[in-house]
Amino acid sequence: MDSKKAAARQISSVRASAVAGTLDADELRERLLLYVLAKFGLAADEAPSRNLEALAEASLAKALAANRTHVAEEGRSPTCDGVRSVDMKQALLIMALQRELGVALDGMRAGLAETTDELADLVFATLGDGEVQL
Repeated sequence: MDSKKAAARQISSVRASAVAGTLDADELRERLLLYVLAKFGLAADEAPSRNLEALAEASLAKALAANRTHVAEEGRSPTCDGVRSVDMKQALLIMALQRELGVALDGMRAGLAETTDELADLVFATLGDGEVQL
Protein backbone atom coordinates (compact mmCIF):
# COMPACT_ATOMS: atom_id res chain seq x y z
CA MET A 1 0.00 0.00 0.00
CA ASP A 2 2.87 2.39 0.74
CA SER A 3 4.20 1.98 -2.79
CA LYS A 4 0.78 2.90 -4.21
CA LYS A 5 0.78 6.05 -2.09
CA ALA A 6 4.34 6.87 -3.13
CA ALA A 7 3.42 6.50 -6.81
CA ALA A 8 0.30 8.63 -6.32
CA ARG A 9 2.39 11.35 -4.63
CA GLN A 10 4.66 11.54 -7.67
CA ILE A 11 1.68 11.82 -10.03
CA SER A 12 0.14 14.53 -7.82
CA SER A 13 3.39 16.48 -7.82
CA VAL A 14 3.71 16.23 -11.60
CA ARG A 15 0.11 17.39 -12.03
CA ALA A 16 0.58 20.31 -9.62
CA SER A 17 3.76 21.46 -11.35
CA ALA A 18 2.17 21.10 -14.79
CA VAL A 19 -0.88 23.13 -13.75
CA ALA A 20 1.36 25.80 -12.20
CA GLY A 21 3.42 25.90 -15.39
CA THR A 22 6.62 25.08 -13.53
CA LEU A 23 7.17 21.49 -14.65
CA ASP A 24 10.45 21.05 -16.48
CA ALA A 25 11.98 17.98 -18.09
CA ASP A 26 14.49 17.39 -15.27
CA GLU A 27 11.79 17.40 -12.59
CA LEU A 28 9.64 15.05 -14.65
CA ARG A 29 12.58 12.66 -15.16
CA GLU A 30 13.22 12.48 -11.41
CA ARG A 31 9.55 12.15 -10.50
CA LEU A 32 8.98 9.49 -13.14
CA LEU A 33 11.94 7.48 -11.83
CA LEU A 34 10.46 7.64 -8.32
CA TYR A 35 7.04 6.69 -9.75
CA VAL A 36 8.51 3.66 -11.54
CA LEU A 37 10.40 2.58 -8.42
CA ALA A 38 7.20 2.83 -6.38
CA LYS A 39 5.14 0.98 -8.98
CA PHE A 40 7.77 -1.75 -9.16
CA GLY A 41 8.08 -1.95 -5.37
CA LEU A 42 11.75 -1.00 -5.36
CA ALA A 43 13.73 1.28 -3.08
CA ALA A 44 16.19 3.68 -4.69
CA ASP A 45 19.14 1.54 -3.56
CA GLU A 46 17.57 -1.50 -5.26
CA ALA A 47 17.50 0.21 -8.66
CA PRO A 48 20.24 -1.24 -10.86
CA SER A 49 19.92 1.70 -13.28
CA ARG A 50 17.27 3.81 -15.00
CA ASN A 51 16.83 1.09 -17.61
CA LEU A 52 13.17 0.01 -17.64
CA GLU A 53 13.95 -3.63 -18.40
CA ALA A 54 16.54 -3.82 -15.62
CA LEU A 55 14.09 -2.21 -13.19
CA ALA A 56 11.33 -4.64 -14.19
CA GLU A 57 13.74 -7.57 -13.77
CA ALA A 58 14.80 -6.32 -10.33
CA SER A 59 11.15 -5.94 -9.34
CA LEU A 60 10.29 -9.46 -10.47
CA ALA A 61 13.39 -10.86 -8.81
CA LYS A 62 12.44 -9.16 -5.57
CA ALA A 63 8.88 -10.43 -5.81
CA LEU A 64 10.05 -13.94 -6.59
CA ALA A 65 13.09 -13.73 -4.29
CA ALA A 66 15.13 -14.93 -7.25
CA ASN A 67 18.27 -13.97 -9.07
CA ARG A 68 17.78 -11.24 -11.74
CA THR A 69 19.52 -13.41 -14.35
CA HIS A 70 17.10 -16.25 -13.64
CA VAL A 71 14.16 -13.87 -14.04
CA ALA A 72 15.52 -12.59 -17.37
CA GLU A 73 15.98 -16.11 -18.72
CA GLU A 74 12.92 -17.81 -17.28
CA GLY A 75 10.48 -14.91 -17.06
CA ARG A 76 8.16 -16.08 -19.83
CA SER A 77 4.44 -16.14 -19.17
CA PRO A 78 2.65 -19.31 -20.24
CA THR A 79 -0.57 -17.40 -20.94
CA CYS A 80 0.41 -14.57 -23.27
CA ASP A 81 1.97 -16.19 -26.32
CA GLY A 82 5.37 -16.36 -24.68
CA VAL A 83 5.54 -12.70 -23.69
CA ARG A 84 8.19 -12.24 -21.02
CA SER A 85 6.96 -11.18 -17.61
CA VAL A 86 9.42 -8.29 -17.74
CA ASP A 87 7.85 -6.99 -20.97
CA MET A 88 4.34 -7.38 -19.57
CA LYS A 89 5.35 -5.47 -16.44
CA GLN A 90 6.71 -2.61 -18.56
CA ALA A 91 3.54 -2.51 -20.70
CA LEU A 92 1.33 -2.39 -17.61
CA LEU A 93 3.50 0.40 -16.19
CA ILE A 94 3.06 2.50 -19.33
CA MET A 95 -0.70 1.90 -19.32
CA ALA A 96 -0.94 2.95 -15.66
CA LEU A 97 1.17 6.05 -16.29
CA GLN A 98 -1.08 7.13 -19.17
CA ARG A 99 -4.23 6.53 -17.12
CA GLU A 100 -2.96 8.30 -14.00
CA LEU A 101 -1.59 11.32 -15.86
CA GLY A 102 -4.42 11.50 -18.39
CA VAL A 103 -2.05 11.37 -21.36
CA ALA A 104 -2.15 9.36 -24.56
CA LEU A 105 1.37 8.32 -25.51
CA ASP A 106 2.42 6.94 -28.85
CA GLY A 107 2.33 3.23 -27.99
CA MET A 108 5.22 2.29 -30.25
CA ARG A 109 7.50 5.05 -28.95
CA ALA A 110 6.56 4.38 -25.33
CA GLY A 111 7.21 0.67 -25.80
CA LEU A 112 10.61 1.39 -27.32
CA ALA A 113 11.69 3.66 -24.45
CA GLU A 114 14.66 1.98 -22.81
CA THR A 115 15.04 4.23 -19.77
CA THR A 116 12.85 6.14 -17.37
CA ASP A 117 14.38 9.33 -18.79
CA GLU A 118 13.32 8.44 -22.35
CA LEU A 119 9.80 7.68 -21.12
CA ALA A 120 9.74 10.96 -19.16
CA ASP A 121 10.84 12.89 -22.25
CA LEU A 122 7.99 11.32 -24.21
CA VAL A 123 5.52 12.29 -21.48
CA PHE A 124 6.99 15.80 -21.32
CA ALA A 125 6.56 16.24 -25.08
CA THR A 126 2.96 15.07 -24.77
CA LEU A 127 2.31 17.49 -21.91
CA GLY A 128 3.84 20.28 -23.99
CA ASP A 129 1.45 19.47 -26.83
CA GLY A 130 -1.48 20.20 -24.53
CA GLU A 131 -2.64 16.58 -24.76
CA VAL A 132 -3.11 16.21 -21.03
CA GLN A 133 -6.32 16.43 -19.04
CA LEU A 134 -5.12 17.48 -15.62
